[in-house]
Amino acid sequence: MIDLHAHILFGVDDGAPDLNESIKMLESAANAGIHSVCLTPHVSPYRRNLSTQEEIQKAFEILKDKINEQHIDISLFLGAEIDEHESILKTLEHGHTLNNSKYVLVDFSRRDIDISEMVYELRIHGYKVVIAHPERTKFFNIELLKQLKREGALLQVSSPNLTGNIYRKVCKRARLLLKEDLIDVVASDAHSATDVSSMKSAYHYVVKKKGLRTAEKLFIENPRKIIGI
Repeated sequence: MIDLHAHILFGVDDGAPDLNESIKMLESAANAGIHSVCLTPHVSPYRRNLSTQEEIQKAFEILKDKINEQHIDISLFLGAEIDEHESILKTLEHGHTLNNSKYVLVDFSRRDIDISEMVYELRIHGYKVVIAHPERTKFFNIELLKQLKREGALLQVSSPNLTGNIYRKVCKRARLLLKEDLIDVVASDAHSATDVSSMKSAYHYVVKKKGLRTAEKLFIENPRKIIGI
């Protein structure tokens, strides 16, 4: 499997606080059957104490060296989870796409805007939008999500929300998106080792509900196309 959305990079956001925790999370990922992870630290004007791109890059290089040293069989790629904001196009001038592709992972939960307009604006500037965990955002109803997909957006649902999140309404929405064939990618959005390990149970849940072919697309084929590996 490929995990397209994970807060495993240490010391840069609200994910892994230190290098040891990053290693623990990557070991959990490998044990769950994940062979590649796109590290997606938060990029946002709304959150305090986030790291600069230079700090993120430095932590990324340290983590890659450490997993090579410890012979952890997993490939790392760098991306970002961007909170939608007024100057997002300017932010993207500094990078922050998924593995230097044209795909951008965007969280639209921070403010009430015309999301179709933003997807269109990013598209005409050459970017392809992956909407992060729409099941968590109340104003994303089925009809709006169908419309956004017609307009070129992709939907990423988080694995803990498929397998029985403590928030019942979120789990219900995630499973409805699966039932309606609206999900493009399942990823962990991991902030802990437990989040990472949920990818395995989510994979089996999708196989049970939609078959092996769909599971392969959501956990392997589609994320591989996005990050270009």
